[in-house]
Amino acid sequence: MINKLKVACGYEFTSKLHRMFTDIKVSEDLGTQFLARMSEEEVDLNVSFSVYILQACAWPLNIAAVFNCVLPPVCENAQQRFENYYNNKFSGRKLTWLNHLSNAEVKFLYTKKLYTVVMTTYHVSIITLFEKKDVVSCDDIQKQTTLNDEQLQRHLHSFVDTRIILPLDKDGTVLDRATALSLVTYDKDMSFQLNFGFANKRQKFKLTLSVQKEPIPGTSQNTEAEQTHASVEEDRKLFLQASIVRIMKSRKKERHNLLIDEVINQAKSRFVPSILMIKKAVESLIEKQYIERCASNDEYQYIA
Repeated sequence: MINKLKVACGYEFTSKLHRMFTDIKVSEDLGTQFLARMSEEEVDLNVSFSVYILQACAWPLNIAAVFNCVLPPVCENAQQRFENYYNNKFSGRKLTWLNHLSNAEVKFLYTKKLYTVVMTTYHVSIITLFEKKDVVSCDDIQKQTTLNDEQLQRHLHSFVDTRIILPLDKDGTVLDRATALSLVTYDKDMSFQLNFGFANKRQKFKLTLSVQKEPIPGTSQNTEAEQTHASVEEDRKLFLQASIVRIMKSRKKERHNLLIDEVINQAKSRFVPSILMIKKAVESLIEKQYIERCASNDEYQYIA
């Protein structure tokens, strides 16, 4: 598929896609070599560990979204050993760990049934705090994980929503699910208790982060959405201009209404353009001297 795209659209069009496929293959080989080295050195990682080494220039990864969090010892040990192995194998390269994109499968051995839960690495950082204590305060969770307020609230909320951990008020009373979920934020004086009576219909499920609230105008999230919208609008303008040029090049002359109908017909499989968008595209092509108005003023002629 990539080779066909390369022939049709050129090397630059497929270069990033080609590197992405290459990264996946190289990462699999590198992971196999790393595990073989650990076996030779008789090192037990105590965890099934795999990692993708991705080129920053090829993947749309938001490195700016990385935030600090203290990983569980078992994860940190595996990560550090892989980094040492990688640095010894390749000189002059730098690894940036995108732990906010990492997932882990955690097995619950304290429940009546064996549950396997797919969760983020930061979820793991929180749940492993309950290995030594049945009750942990919100303040202790933040201090030991170093998660910022926003991320702490989101990760705790998903645990509470699934009843994996139970929130306790200042008096040590377990809050019911409705009350707990109605709280906008969890107070740092609150505590959380591991739910030994946890039950779920599915023995394997994914723990998802709580949905973020609508971004406030002027925030970075809102700015990113506006940039994406502007980019889509720009792509649509270019698409309309290209459609008009194709139509006019084949017909040489075309009436205004017939041209608009034909452009809408060509674009409807992608999006439904407004009449105003098409008129602006026509005006832009007249300025660029691709087409011109005829004397009747209701007809266009191809001149490029």
